[in-house]
Amino acid sequence: MSRRAIQVILALSVVLLVTGIVLKVTGDGGVDTVGTVMVALASVGSIVASIGSSFRAARGNGGPDR
Repeated sequence: MSRRAIQVILALSVVLLVTGIVLKVTGDGGVDTVGTVMVALASVGSIVASIGSSFRAARGNGGPDR
């Protein structure tokens, strides 16, 4: 996974996390559920970025990015 893809996934995860927390705190009913889903998606995104970063580090910095 390229460095740019990892940065994009992490940035989207942060946006989802902050928006989800705001919806959970201010919302009620259906909006609260949407907030919960957004926080869960942010967690998945950060896990994917961590895995991609680990594979990138294991591959080494000497090889070309594809």
